[in-house]
Amino acid sequence: MVSDKWLILELSDSASSDYHEIAESLISFFGDDADFFIPIHHEKMGSYISKSVLMEGYVFVRDTPSIREIIPEIKEKRMFIGPLFLGGKIQTVDSNTIGSLKRKLKSSIKKKIQIGSKVEIIDGVFKKLTGEVLNVHDNGKKLTIKIHRLTREIIAPLPTTSVKEIEVSV
Repeated sequence: MVSDKWLILELSDSASSDYHEIAESLISFFGDDADFFIPIHHEKMGSYISKSVLMEGYVFVRDTPSIREIIPEIKEKRMFIGPLFLGGKIQTVDSNTIGSLKRKLKSSIKKKIQIGSKVEIIDGVFKKLTGEVLNVHDNGKKLTIKIHRLTREIIAPLPTTSVKEIEVSV
């Protein structure tokens, strides 16, 4: 029977917010069979990376006897401080909580931006430029943006996590 409980592990300050680096560290410590949830979305979309951090500084590992056995050694890994404790007892959350966090993370990468909206690009090669939304794709995960430059117009597909909507003053 699969456990319904998940351990809450605190990441050290030296840990990056790079999903792959955290995942590799979890796998190298707990093994390939460990079930974990990192509350960071990381997806390559063309030349851009769509990234959303739901909760910084924590990861969740399914609570099993084999995981409990090696938890005392986790401090040897620079990336982790260890499990959260309260009253001398390791704290856990249930699978419903993890499911809820996964749904929140999935919805955090979608934005309700309307066609015609003005946006500022906050990440990537077009950072700090503004543009107009021409199209919305993948249920609000991607946008097609028209960027006006002095010499040309650029049409660029971007993840919605790379833009923020701006007010247009009239």
